[in-house]
Amino acid sequence: MSSQICIKTDKSLQQLATEIRDLLSLPPFTLDSFTEEPYCQFEMLGMLVLIRKSAEEDRDPEVRDYEYGFDIQMSFTEHELDTDTIEYNLQPYYAQLLAFRLGIETACYEKKKIGQHWQIRYCYYSKNEKWDGTRLFGEPGWTAAVATGTPSAWRSIHSNF
Repeated sequence: MSSQICIKTDKSLQQLATEIRDLLSLPPFTLDSFTEEPYCQFEMLGMLVLIRKSAEEDRDPEVRDYEYGFDIQMSFTEHELDTDTIEYNLQPYYAQLLAFRLGIETACYEKKKIGQHWQIRYCYYSKNEKWDGTRLFGEPGWTAAVATGTPSAWRSIHSNF
């Protein structure tokens, strides 16, 4: 299974990849700019991270203006755990982490099964400009570090996850 986070920023692909590398303590990346859609790739401990610029026509309508994709593919050897669920639940964590630490806008999807069909909707995150790191949770004036936008409407999809 792979996780995908959509990214909206004015940063270049190399700048974004460098900032993500530094944030997540990843090894140096490989930049492939000779493909149709340039991408940066990191490999570490059974994890493959791709940061890519995606063509507008390949993006879902809800994230049409999110130019970059952050894809994580993990290879788990643990066969007794539901690793797909673990990976799926990491998506909003990474989306919020990237939004907060890099000051970018991110989006990731939620999914649910309705009968025999799947539905998805996108959730949107950005750094909360009103956040004050000196205020602790529960104190007057405290706000969350990440602002959560209104999710898109649920819609049916016709592919398998």
